[in-house]
Amino acid sequence: MEFPQWLQGGPFLEVGFLLDIKENKRKTIQNIIELLSKIRYTVETVDKNIEEIIDSFDRGYPYDEEDPQTDYIHSLNLRLYVYLTRKRKGTLQIEKVSSNSIMVNFLFEGSIFEASGWEQIGIKNDEINDFTSFLIELYSVYDFIIGGCAIENDVLELFECGETYPNECYCFENVSPDYFLKEPSYFINIIWNEKYKELSYVPYNHKRLVRKGIIIEISEE
Repeated sequence: MEFPQWLQGGPFLEVGFLLDIKENKRKTIQNIIELLSKIRYTVETVDKNIEEIIDSFDRGYPYDEEDPQTDYIHSLNLRLYVYLTRKRKGTLQIEKVSSNSIMVNFLFEGSIFEASGWEQIGIKNDEINDFTSFLIELYSVYDFIIGGCAIENDVLELFECGETYPNECYCFENVSPDYFLKEPSYFINIIWNEKYKELSYVPYNHKRLVRKGIIIEISEE
């Protein structure tokens, strides 16, 4: 399915997380979108045909139309405005990455430069903390397993996998702090939910959040 071009250029700053599918995938998606209204930051949806977009996600489309055993892709994009310190264009990307996991990803212009022709604002030095605050706010609304903030990297990079999704290696049980705390990472920060596994040692600056969350500052900048 093709979506209207919204963000252009790049690089993109990605703020995202991984959820387990507690109900059927349609109800899970509906709940993700409905909870946008609970976020402390204003999130304005540009696309108005939400039910049509959800229907398309629910149906999916074959990865390989010639292969009767092919996986089906379940994916959607929603155009947004997110009001952080400044009003920013964003894209909400939702992907079913395994039989029991969904990736939710907010994409923003990640350059320091303004792209006025595309109505995209850059990120000033003192604005990077906006995205950390946004990630923490998302954790307060969505009970996710792991989340992160990075340039041109999504949370699937925190798996010891490297396969194209959907793939069962991206089942939520397979994400391991033993991997993502030891391997070099391009992430600015990561939130881990200790309900899944308590961390005995964290080799980075970190602090505790509500609901057994821990935010880990990966970037040294």
